[in-house]
Parts: sequence; C-alpha cells; structure tokens
Amino acid sequence: MDKERPNPMDQNTFFDLFKDLLAHLYDRASVETHPLAAEFPLPPRSTSHRAEAIQNLIFAEIEQLRPAAGEANPRSPEWRPYLILHQRYVEGLEPAAIAASLFISERQFRRDHSRATRALCLRVWERYFEPRLPEKTTEEERPEFEISIERLDLHEVLKGVLDLNAPRLTAQSIQVNLDLATEAPLVLADRVLLRQILLNLFNLFFHLRAQPCLNLSTRLTPAPLLQLVFESRPEQGEETAKTQALIREMSNRLQIRVEERCPPAGPCEISLVFPNAGAKTVLVIDDQPAALKMFQRYLSRTGLEVIGVGDPTEALTIARRSQPALIILDVMMPRLDGWEVLQTIKVDPALQSTPVIVCSAWADADLAHSLGAAACLKKPVFQKDLLETLARFGILES
Repeated sequence: MDKERPNPMDQNTFFDLFKDLLAHLYDRASVETHPLAAEFPLPPRSTSHRAEAIQNLIFAEIEQLRPAAGEANPRSPEWRPYLILHQRYVEGLEPAAIAASLFISERQFRRDHSRATRALCLRVWERYFEPRLPEKTTEEERPEFEISIERLDLHEVLKGVLDLNAPRLTAQSIQVNLDLATEAPLVLADRVLLRQILLNLFNLFFHLRAQPCLNLSTRLTPAPLLQLVFESRPEQGEETAKTQALIREMSNRLQIRVEERCPPAGPCEISLVFPNAGAKTVLVIDDQPAALKMFQRYLSRTGLEVIGVGDPTEALTIARRSQPALIILDVMMPRLDGWEVLQTIKVDPALQSTPVIVCSAWADADLAHSLGAAACLKKPVFQKDLLETLARFGILES
C-alpha cells in the first residue's frame, strides 16, 4: 500500500465518508466518484477498476473481523458483528432479512449494525489512513475536493438517481409519486456532488420510512426546489443524524439550503432549495485554485453566481453553456494562455459581446484592449477595484 501520501481528513470526517461509501458500495459510479475514492489506498499492481478494488479491499477487511474459532453461530454475540457486515455488504441482503437470520429485532439489528460498522471504520482507518497522517497539518495545507459548477437539469439528475434506486424501491414495494414542474428546473451545481446529496436523501428515506410511499416534487419559483415527503417512524438514532449532517455539509458547499420538517414520527418533509440559476453569472478562468477562491470570496455577497474554470482548454465550452454576464480572465496559464482564450471568445458569435476583464501581473492594458478586452486589472486584484469595474459594466449596481 502507498502510505506516503498525506491524508487531509480527521477521523470523524473519515468515518462519515466511509459510512456513506458503504451505503453505495454496489453503485460503481458512486464509488468511482465518491469524495473518499481518490484518497483510498489501493493494492500495488492492481489492474481492476478503482471501484472494484475498493470493494475487494473492504470485503477483505470484513473477513478479518471473522472470529478465529468455531463455526458461524447466528445466536452468538461474538459472531454477530461479522455476520451483519458480511450479509449486508458482501451478500447484499436487506436489514429485515439479516435480522430474521440472526433471530433479532430490526431495532436490535440497527444498534448492532451501527457498532459493527464503527468497528470496520476504525479498522480501515487505523490500517490504511491513520499511519499516513503528517505530524502537523494546517487548514491552509488541506486540499479540498474540486467542485465544478455547471447548469444542470434537475429532472435529469433526479431520474438518474431514481433509476439507480429502482431495484431497491421494487424490492421493498415502494410507490413513488412524482409531481414534477412542467419545465425542468435548471440549477447551478456540481453534478457529482449533487448526485451524492440525492443518493443520501434516498438512503435517509429508506432508513426512516414508516410506509412504502415516497412523494417527490419539484418547482421553479421563487427558487428551484426539490422536496421529499414521506411518513417517518419513531426510531431514528445516531446514524440518521449523521446522514442528515452529511447532506447539510454537502449542500452547503453548493449553497443549497436544506429545509427539514421531520418529527420523530409522522409526516416528514425535506426540501432542497437551490440558488436561482437565473441570477447573473460571472465566469472566472484561472488555473490557480487560490485565485478562483479569492474571486468567489470577493463576490460572495453580490448575488452573482461565480463559476470557476481551472483548465483554459475547457473555457470556451463552459462559457457557451453558462452564458455569463461577464468573464474574468487570467493571462498566464498552461497549454493555452489568456490572450489565446480572449481571441477565441471574441470570434465566437455567442460570446463576442460578453465583456472580458483581463487580469495580469504586467497589466498590459493596450494589448488587452486591442484584443477585445473591456478592462484590465493588475494582479494582485483588490476587491474594491473589482467591484467598481463590475459596476461600470452594469453587472453590479454602483
């Protein structure tokens, strides 16, 4: 195993992410794109797909929890953690079937499953992750998962998640009632992260549901919204709270507001309220993540949607798709510099009227204007200068 690469996560973050990974272990696409996947150590010379390698590694760690002596005894407390994990994640059995095979109630199963999962989390953490932690890791040194914001058809993403959950919905005879807006809501989000949020919402429903019925609805105004409504049961427990916390954490990263009215028992309503995709968009093209974050911070209270592009070769495609009100363009970038990007923008019929602000340490205003830039700001860019420039072009009120 590669144990040299530092792991930026603390133990609690790892536990939450690992449990989420377990919940989607048989969804290869979810495993491949899971926030934990890139950090997961894989066996040397592995020729399998990353998802398959992660599955096999987890199966092997479950097997290590098998009691050393005797035959499997479903009535033995010593055997119960191993049998629960093996039947749930290796055999893929549903909780009710596992509880019946172990002669325990579903309530007891949830308690024992929580303890068994924690034991597995701790084993994987101690064996593969904890030894790779550096002695000191500051907040500034911790890399973040890269988010790529784009305009998404909410109905399309929802359909993909419904298709993925179809076997589970059918197996549990769950009726899904759809009340979708006539026109699909367009939302600004990262596709992978939004999909993970929806998968976790479904996972929460399966855990909380008191009846085999789920109502799903969407609306367009006053802001794009997705709502789940179902009857919840009294027992929710620690795992429910952790799943809800993970949904809120992921949603916060996309500026999605989570509204919950979920009593211990009775009608449960969970809504995702998205930023209005109709707001003016500013596209920032800069290969430095720190610069992208700086512009997002500068414009965080303006009501503008800020989309960052780190690869200049993708700039034109994303600009056509997002149709920004204004483009902020760095000059010094690899493979394709800012001047080339600017020229490409200015000959594109769909973009040539979009004002472009060039940002450069040399502030070559004459060259910028000659190539079609509306303005030129010298790096380092200050918030006051940026806001004044946006106001000058009517992007902000002066």
